[in-house]
Amino acid sequence: MKSVVPIDTTNYELYVGCQDMKNTTSIEIDVERFPIFDAHTHFSQAYLDQVMACYTRCGVTAGVVIQGYNDHALSFEEFLIAMQQRDLLKRWAPCYWPNWAEFGWQPEAFVERLVGDLHRFSAMGCRALKVWKDLGMFIVHPDGFPATMDDPRLRPIWDTVAKLGLAVWVHQADPSNHFVTRTGLSREELYERRNRVIAAYPHIRFVLCHNGNDIESVAKFSAVFDRFPNTMSDINRDFLLHDSLEDTRNFITRYADRLMFGPDNTMPNNRPPDVPWSWNDLYLPWRKKIVSWGLDPETFHKFTWATGANFFSK
Repeated sequence: MKSVVPIDTTNYELYVGCQDMKNTTSIEIDVERFPIFDAHTHFSQAYLDQVMACYTRCGVTAGVVIQGYNDHALSFEEFLIAMQQRDLLKRWAPCYWPNWAEFGWQPEAFVERLVGDLHRFSAMGCRALKVWKDLGMFIVHPDGFPATMDDPRLRPIWDTVAKLGLAVWVHQADPSNHFVTRTGLSREELYERRNRVIAAYPHIRFVLCHNGNDIESVAKFSAVFDRFPNTMSDINRDFLLHDSLEDTRNFITRYADRLMFGPDNTMPNNRPPDVPWSWNDLYLPWRKKIVSWGLDPETFHKFTWATGANFFSK
């Protein structure tokens, strides 16, 4: 992916003014001037052409698509081939999501298979690995011990990720108001086990999904970033649920080079393929929310586009 140019401040002011219009159901935005990099999305290859048409209308011109066992229509290898055939890998970075539950009941076989898959998929255009919350929250080995991210048996996977230059999109824990686990591990223990892996592999870039894995405090979020320079995050929740507007703005401005917009859309998500997805349905509400944070033009551009678009050019 190519590097991007700075945003035109004048155009940004026009954009903000347009976004602040009240009682507006449809807003025309020059999506070429204000593109979006979606750092966390899921879409089915079964409707790939319809999904790409929707993203084009919404101004989402690049991003990270997390796919794998969650889509049973086709295998991840076939998904990569479909992306190649449409010349989408120049703009979209596929992230492989394996079925981590298999690690619970066949750990050695799972690790061996995933190492081989990562080599094969990387050669086909895969750019990252997804670690989901079931590793730590839900998966229990037959001996009764929870399957966790810092299990020594997973080291060949992290070694392979480092060797291939892949990134890791990692989702550990859930928001505290609906945190439920079968393993008995607390949110704090999940973070601690995650952090052990991050510390052991400083050359791997770990993207902490969903506001730093739902850390719910910009002060704690800052501490993680300061402790681990190899971490970034995609953002899909409003900081104002837990922090003031001023603290939110200061945090995003300070770490704009490490934060990416990632609303975690799933497409088609129970919508028939012949019903077009619209700008208003998907990205307009989020863009209005981001504008309400009062970010300066450079920070706004980094958060919605440049940080993500430049991620895989490094």
